[in-house]
Amino acid sequence: MLQAIIKVTFLEGLRNKAVYGISLMAGLMMTFTVVLSGMIMRDVGKVATDLTLSTATFAALLVVLFVGITIMARDMERKTIYLALSRSVPRSGYLVARFLGLGLLQVFVMGLLLVASLATLLLVKNMYGSYFGAVSLGLVAVAHLFVLVQMLLVTALSILFSMVASSPFVTFMLTTLSWLIGSSTQEVKQMLESASTLQVDSVTKILVKLAYYLFPNLALFDLKTTAAHGLTVDLPRLLLSLGYGFGYTVAVLTLAVILFKRKELA
Repeated sequence: MLQAIIKVTFLEGLRNKAVYGISLMAGLMMTFTVVLSGMIMRDVGKVATDLTLSTATFAALLVVLFVGITIMARDMERKTIYLALSRSVPRSGYLVARFLGLGLLQVFVMGLLLVASLATLLLVKNMYGSYFGAVSLGLVAVAHLFVLVQMLLVTALSILFSMVASSPFVTFMLTTLSWLIGSSTQEVKQMLESASTLQVDSVTKILVKLAYYLFPNLALFDLKTTAAHGLTVDLPRLLLSLGYGFGYTVAVLTLAVILFKRKELA
């Protein structure tokens, strides 16, 4: 039964019209990358890598916001969740199966985005090889893997918020804010610690530190600079980031399961 839920979630996600819209948007952005590369003729590889990875991240995030959240909301609205639970499926198993189905959808989408990104970069390199720079296509692939890890974590957060939010819109806003805060807190914290000339009140510093430790540090999964400049990979750091992402995701899902077990289904 759990395998069926995973499969249904994946197929339901593929049939969602939002996936086609997101795919079209990503394709247009990749095309724009090629066009823009012909205009700048300087640091072409870096700019193209930044744009392709940014496009992949944004597209994957949209899949979470407009597909993942929708699927969970429909379960509650259409009462389809009762059908699964009536067949002796534990609530914990149901929630984890839904996450795995959405995760499988993210893997599929990220695979397509990786192919599109590599094709775009190879085309740009072939057209403007003299200006392409030291971009590592291997690191671009690794960067997509870390975008996937980031989005699996965000997916887990969206499931958690759906357990406590009163509507899909609230879940949407909480997930979006978590992604925005998690992507920026490390940079803000470092800026406050390094810039001694800044006059920042103690309350702001406390809030920044609280956000830094409470929200996921999504900057750990951003490898755009490393890939664009062909920098040396710090393997221990990458492994630590993967462990952090896995641990945080498990912790969030565990909390979501606890809340779901206590949730009253109307």
